[in-house]
Amino acid sequence: MNKLILQVAKKEKQSKWRSGNVVVNYTRVSDVSQFDNTSLETQKKDAIVFAQKRGYEIKCFFGGIVESAKTDERKEFKRMLSYVKKDHAISAILVYSYERFSRSEYAADLSRQLARIGVKVLSVIQELDVTSAAGKLQQNIFYAFGNYDNELRKEKTVRGMVENLRNGYWVSPTPFGYTNLKRKEKAKYHEYVINQEGEFLKLGFKWKAEGKLSNKEIVEKMIKIGSKINYKSFVRIISNPFYCGYITHSLIPGQAIKGHHPILISEALFMKANEVVIGNPHKGIAKKFKINALPLKSFLRSELDDQPFSGYLQKGIYYYKTRHAGEPVNERADIINELFKKELSLYKIQNKYREKIELKVKELVTEKLKDQIKAKESQKKKITELANKIDQLELRFIEREISKDLYEKYKEIYSLEKKQLEEESTKSQIKSSNLEKAIKKGVEILSNPLLLWERSDYDDKQRLQYLMFPEGIRYDKQNKKVRTPRVNSVLTAIVDVARVLEDGNKKATSKSGFNSCSVAGTGIEPVFAP
Repeated sequence: MNKLILQVAKKEKQSKWRSGNVVVNYTRVSDVSQFDNTSLETQKKDAIVFAQKRGYEIKCFFGGIVESAKTDERKEFKRMLSYVKKDHAISAILVYSYERFSRSEYAADLSRQLARIGVKVLSVIQELDVTSAAGKLQQNIFYAFGNYDNELRKEKTVRGMVENLRNGYWVSPTPFGYTNLKRKEKAKYHEYVINQEGEFLKLGFKWKAEGKLSNKEIVEKMIKIGSKINYKSFVRIISNPFYCGYITHSLIPGQAIKGHHPILISEALFMKANEVVIGNPHKGIAKKFKINALPLKSFLRSELDDQPFSGYLQKGIYYYKTRHAGEPVNERADIINELFKKELSLYKIQNKYREKIELKVKELVTEKLKDQIKAKESQKKKITELANKIDQLELRFIEREISKDLYEKYKEIYSLEKKQLEEESTKSQIKSSNLEKAIKKGVEILSNPLLLWERSDYDDKQRLQYLMFPEGIRYDKQNKKVRTPRVNSVLTAIVDVARVLEDGNKKATSKSGFNSCSVAGTGIEPVFAP
């Protein structure tokens, strides 16, 4: 065979793995109690024995401390990764087991990133050939099981926390104004006492309830008598029912449980202080009083006289109540919340029609916006014409065809008209990409609006409520019903199309809510996830 041909033949690819037998060792425990079982010393000794038998040289040891592997933001772990990336003599990271390397959902990705620079991750007790497809698969399985075990532990921990909260035991950091005498014990054995800051805080609540001082003035007054409280903490603390004996938490949304901790202030004083918050949302005295059990405040109105509902707590039960000169309407919050949840569930669509829904709704909305699109094009054309007129005017002035007075006069007229058209154009801006995003987001919300609402905090619940029902909802106490005066037109279109697909019809009925909705502004209400 011709030698020239052999010279140009493709050469064997070089291995991407780093060569050599130099490695680093990483050890960790996630809990102090593990020092007694699979201890750091045990991990290190086993790694040394493994390295000696396999002919590896351990150049450096990392870890040796308590670090959780739930995330990959560990300081010692990151220091080790940085070292390995810089020192090209390192061919592998040696760990006791793959769960000691990482238990996060990104463990496999991290191994792949290291593989790209030629570094293997080897385990003392799970010996694999990670350069082979089978070895990589087994390694990924070990990572997956580590993450799965993490998730199981998390679920168990959360269940325990929820149970404690429902039994009236606080599970989060000790609130300001209290000292936990048994903080290392389980939640049900915690022993809270009111400290000196708590005594100052009592005065803060009292001054708040009087309504004569702003938050800033109250905080300044508290600091003068010895408190170390800051403004932001006070604004948050003032609406926390923990101080009047109740426990609320994101793990038990919509619930207020009577706690076992000592009460700092009475319910009456707490509600009086927060009456000021509710009554003066724009006067800088305090932020709006937010309780997860009362997500429909202000958003909910009486069917009888269109008055908005506020909320209050009485004997551990939350109520909605209208506040006006006439006869108030009172109702238990849980009753109205359940009615609203039933209303939300009516808007749920089937995910299997998702693509068809998005396509059809886009067609419907585009058709509805045709006139606005034409007007937009006309505005754009007029703006271009005015810009040309200004350019021509300037040219005529430069060439001395018109005087300075005429130039300035007509330039001002054309510029003002152009500016007005540009402002109108910006307000009515329609982009197909925005339209598609709005429809996709609407479909995403309606995949399960009830679940999304239940998992949201107070602020996000309010956003979702006003997004779906821009004019709020009405409550008819006599018939125990809620009514929605208006529904977001894009969401209405989505629901209509979904129902048609679900019923097997070819086109929407004449009762389509979308066809009856006016399309103003951009033609759609903004659709954003809370």
